[in-house]
Amino acid sequence: MINEKFFLGYPSEFKNVCLIYPPKVKDVITNRQYNYYVQLLTISQEEIEDKYVEEGIDLSNLLNPFEYVLNLAYNSPEMRMLVEEAFYFFTHEKVHFIFEEKKILFGELTTIEDLDKLRALKEEDYLDFQNLVRESLGLKKVEAPNPNEDPRVKAIKAKARYRDKIKAKQGKGINLLTSISSICCMGMGLNPLNIGELSYAAISLLIATYQQKEKYEIDIDSVLAGADSKKVKPEYWIRNIKD
Repeated sequence: MINEKFFLGYPSEFKNVCLIYPPKVKDVITNRQYNYYVQLLTISQEEIEDKYVEEGIDLSNLLNPFEYVLNLAYNSPEMRMLVEEAFYFFTHEKVHFIFEEKKILFGELTTIEDLDKLRALKEEDYLDFQNLVRESLGLKKVEAPNPNEDPRVKAIKAKARYRDKIKAKQGKGINLLTSISSICCMGMGLNPLNIGELSYAAISLLIATYQQKEKYEIDIDSVLAGADSKKVKPEYWIRNIKD
């Protein structure tokens, strides 16, 4: 569930380090690098592990998400620029990498004295940072990995993630165009001229709320038409959306 600020398109503060800005529909549609930005800043420990397995990389050298992003920025000028763009997209601030200290600094840096004034994102806070980014997109939060997890459980989860990827590649689910065009038909004042200003995270919540409203009205009509009240039990549509 997204917070009220993200729903309305306002930024939310992350631990006095930076603000996280929820992208609007127009930001998602017009930025060709959007998917890369999301992948870079929301990649989980399990997804990194899956990537290592797929690419045949030794898991003994497994990096965590914070190390993974720093490693990409350190080893490739092109990737460093992409990582910087990803942070700027969500925080509207320029970042600076202090690789030897494993820090990502936010703020303007013009002289060496400015270093002490910059705000640091550290490894121990990165999962929380990622989860706020996820929330700004309407995505579920990710729990910290269990270092003592049974290998058999880990293997089952890996297979489940693989199945999810296959389903995603098969095109299951509603795409963005269908979602926004549907919202434009819901009679709430949104149309092709202004829906670009809607926060991207609000899309799924609006659709879910509308579906609840629609089901309630259909159930009421069914009961009034003589449907069995034991089988059809209208549930009022103004209620919390389940994740």
